[in-house]
Amino acid sequence: MDIRSQISTRDLEQFHARAMDMIAESRAIIHAAVATGFDVKKKPDGSYVTNVDLKVEEHLRGLIQRHFPDHGIIGEEYPPTRPDAAFQWIMDPIDGTEDFVQHLPTFGSILALHNRGEPVVGVIDHPLLDIRVSAAFGLGAHYNGRRVSLTDLEPSAIDGTERVMLPARANFIKYRDDGRLFDALTRAHPNHRIYRSCFAHACAVTGQADATVEYGDPIWDFAASRILIEEAGGKFTVVRTWSVPSLGWVYGSVFGKPTLVDRLVKHFKKER
Repeated sequence: MDIRSQISTRDLEQFHARAMDMIAESRAIIHAAVATGFDVKKKPDGSYVTNVDLKVEEHLRGLIQRHFPDHGIIGEEYPPTRPDAAFQWIMDPIDGTEDFVQHLPTFGSILALHNRGEPVVGVIDHPLLDIRVSAAFGLGAHYNGRRVSLTDLEPSAIDGTERVMLPARANFIKYRDDGRLFDALTRAHPNHRIYRSCFAHACAVTGQADATVEYGDPIWDFAASRILIEEAGGKFTVVRTWSVPSLGWVYGSVFGKPTLVDRLVKHFKKER
């Protein structure tokens, strides 16, 4: 039995409503920062961080501690809080900070609630694009408040014209030398798009992409994606898991329309 079925519908609705309220507040912080300006630094690994990343995560953590004092929190910018709690809120305050710094609107905020490792609620919000996808277990997925339902592809439709979203080749060689896997994916699915943020995830949820591949992601980068995809009627598969000393566990995943997901997963099996 799915352990999530033990959570009452009322609690699921309340968790989802609270997540939507919190992500709305994070959007307001980001809009204000875009209007007034923000500070940019680089982390030791060369990635960007801004005072907005920190402010959003601090604000979300404060809201969670106020409303759910027994829940744990995992975020990109600060150490975990109550890591042994059954319920864990997982967040990336700005996913695609480099895009944010360069004023590209494809960055987004990720907020999810997991129960004993299983996703219960997920939200991805793109403040400058006015796109928000959300889902809760058993309650469906929604795009700006409208129900989302994916239509699977016929096998014969997978002919190179299907829309596959990928991260950059850099993701496949940053932590391990899997450049050949990226090359195989792009050859087999030439009508691909490359985004290095959760914009690709939102597109898979809404059906604007047929499937999305991610690689080398820590948990906060895809914490919302499985519940979003599955509640929309799609499929989510973890295809790689490995440990990075400075980061912990990272993952490769494929998600979207089931028939295409199964086809993409085969590339990962071939390249083991």
